[in-house]
Amino acid sequence: MHSNSENRRSRFKVNNHRSLDNFLVKQRHISGFPQSLERRKGAKITSQRGKRLHKEVITFIKAEKLSYTKIQEKVEKRWGIKIAKSTVGYYKRQKPRIKAMHLEAISQGDWHWLQGLFSADGNKTISKDKYGKHYIVRISLDKQHDYMVAEKCIRIIKAIGLTPSVFSEGNCTRVKISSKLLFNALSKRPMESNLLPAYIAGAIDGDGWIDKGAIQFGQSHVPELFDALVDFFSKLGTPVKQWSSKDKSAYRRMYIPYSIIKSSGVLPHSVKAQNIQ
Repeated sequence: MHSNSENRRSRFKVNNHRSLDNFLVKQRHISGFPQSLERRKGAKITSQRGKRLHKEVITFIKAEKLSYTKIQEKVEKRWGIKIAKSTVGYYKRQKPRIKAMHLEAISQGDWHWLQGLFSADGNKTISKDKYGKHYIVRISLDKQHDYMVAEKCIRIIKAIGLTPSVFSEGNCTRVKISSKLLFNALSKRPMESNLLPAYIAGAIDGDGWIDKGAIQFGQSHVPELFDALVDFFSKLGTPVKQWSSKDKSAYRRMYIPYSIIKSSGVLPHSVKAQNIQ
């Protein structure tokens, strides 16, 4: 008798557990709150009976400026779907976040220097994952010789309100910034015909090197940048010597004496020129 009563009690507990599980599952489906969301962050919100919401419904929820209750009513009336307020709130919070860029926090010289540096040593890419598009700006510098340039670059990026990430890969230091505004503001080709000395300084700090009291500047990937530097010094009446490679690399090089760097106004902005002995 004792063993039979124990078996009945244990069967009763199991049945109760199963009933409770079924009840909770039904409640989740009715509320429009998916079981999957409790297990993993970033899961898609589902509607009544666990069906995923159609893109048209999601777009409607994001665009409507009515109360959550009114949105619920309109969704049910138009699509025959019952959704919870938590579902409405989830999609209302999914707005693209564009971090502000505060250019007023830095001097015009620093901004033009950064543009010149990017033109020489930068690149930008767009990546996409389940969270959306990512607008990535990278500036690659020599780890041994360009550490002071990297420090200035990082200081400027932080000053305008963005957060740079710094990586080391072999002999290279990479400064990475995720920002759509910065992505759109920078270009590999000079965007103005009359460049400022600070822009020239940034380009020199990117693709230039110190050579016996002068700066050597070499470029092959962005011919417009090399032409812009030649034009800049020519307009000042201080043309610089140039060399071109005879192979198919299209590599060109120029020699810029310290006296020209100083008289042109580039010196106050250039990290490398200021280190000429």
